[in-house]
Amino acid sequence: MIKKLLKVAAILVGMWVLIFLGYRVGSQKATDYFLRQYMEGNLTTLRSKIKVAELLKTDQKEKAEELLETLIDVDVSSLGAEVNLKPYVPIRQEILQTVKEAKAYRTKWTSPTHAVNKNLKRGVDAAFGMDSVQPGR
Repeated sequence: MIKKLLKVAAILVGMWVLIFLGYRVGSQKATDYFLRQYMEGNLTTLRSKIKVAELLKTDQKEKAEELLETLIDVDVSSLGAEVNLKPYVPIRQEILQTVKEAKAYRTKWTSPTHAVNKNLKRGVDAAFGMDSVQPGR
């Protein structure tokens, strides 16, 4: 009887150790993944800023404006898709306000030659059409 209890206890302790180690390894991999995604976003943002600065320095103002307006389209489309996701509940109003500011800019300042990329158009139009927030998913 004592041997059985010791075996069961050893199995339970072993399972607990494996679960704990699995959780630690899995959470570390997830953390590494999200940090890598965040860093890749920062790298892309920096590259975009460098490109805009280069265009401005070489007197290519129209190309710089076009690139910035395209980057605005990308951000607006992304924000529109994310605004109703559960993790963004605390900043929904800020997201909506920022999209509203982008829409105001687009209405007032967008260059007449700017056309929203066909792959982004639906997302941009949907984001610009948001007036309120639906419950999170």
